[in-house]
Amino acid sequence: MDKAVKARRFDIQTWIELAESDPDKFEVMRAEAIERVIAASSEKHQKRLRSLQWRVDQLRERSATPMAATIAISKLMWDSFYRLHDSYQDLAGRHDVPRLGARPATSQSAEIIPFRPVRSS
Repeated sequence: MDKAVKARRFDIQTWIELAESDPDKFEVMRAEAIERVIAASSEKHQKRLRSLQWRVDQLRERSATPMAATIAISKLMWDSFYRLHDSYQDLAGRHDVPRLGARPATSQSAEIIPFRPVRSS
């Protein structure tokens, strides 16, 4: 394997261990890795990528937990995907095609069953 390609390989285990052992160093390295990707992009895309990264960083900062941040970032991604899908449908002149993942416009009801808390012994 080419050295340059091997050097860029993402080793998740190394990143996990770093996040657990030295969170501050992890954050510095994460920011550096993101900056390398943005800097390697074309100039016309860099401004948009920096703007997107700023939004992601703001979501992370405002979220109460890492999982909440992950959900918020995922929602941002899916919202963008749906806008792209809708634009494609507009260009194709297909307004009758349901949005991917959309639920049918039918009214449904369900009984909600309350769960009692489980007490540990």
